[in-house]
Amino acid sequence: MTRVIGVLSGKGGVGKTTITANLSVSLAWDYGCNVIALDANTTSSNLGLALGSYRFPVTLNDVLAGKADITDAIYAHPSGLKLIPSSSFNDDLKVEPTAIKGVIGSLKEFVDFIVLDCPPTLGKETTAMIDSIDEAVIVTNPDWGALLEAKRTVDFLKESKKKVLGLVINKAELEPEEISKIKQALGVPVLGVIPLDEAVTKSADKRVPFIHLYGRTRPSRAFKKVMEEVTGQSFPNRSLVEKIVGWFD
Repeated sequence: MTRVIGVLSGKGGVGKTTITANLSVSLAWDYGCNVIALDANTTSSNLGLALGSYRFPVTLNDVLAGKADITDAIYAHPSGLKLIPSSSFNDDLKVEPTAIKGVIGSLKEFVDFIVLDCPPTLGKETTAMIDSIDEAVIVTNPDWGALLEAKRTVDFLKESKKKVLGLVINKAELEPEEISKIKQALGVPVLGVIPLDEAVTKSADKRVPFIHLYGRTRPSRAFKKVMEEVTGQSFPNRSLVEKIVGWFD
């Protein structure tokens, strides 16, 4: 059965798109799954850029506007991932986001995962995307502003009867007791804590997900644990050295 996962945050700037890109390419490349990553932020797209390109001839905006078929907006990524980007042009902003549910429904029989990079905040566009997903990953930073907005998003998802897989706490260095407090306050599991590291910044500059460009760094080791939580499977082909190092992270 296809899993439709929305990656959300209550607040912009927490690294949601970076997490979406790494999650998607890892499912495709490392786990060998048939995956579509969909940039569901039709008003401020960034997922294509995170995966290596910014402008595309046909986008999700064209599909939602009735100008193109969804098959024309699917692009291949070197990882094996299939990308559906949104537009970077202001002329394409006026689309009806509720049509996304039908688009996703038309794709589900062909793939194992559909991963949505959802817009931040809980506006009309985001709630339309939430209506289309089955599960959610929440990305947050450890500051209280981001955590409060993450809590609002968690509550909305629960009210909407959506499964919350858990939190990815990004750009953080946290002690176990701090993680426990966040878990208790938000009422969902913590999938992982991704440390602030120059490997993430460098990979963003190169437009290659850090889990593959810098596979043995602390952020990548931490993210591999997130992948294990999301998939319920051990991360494939981890070396013994990497496993031992990971025990001390």
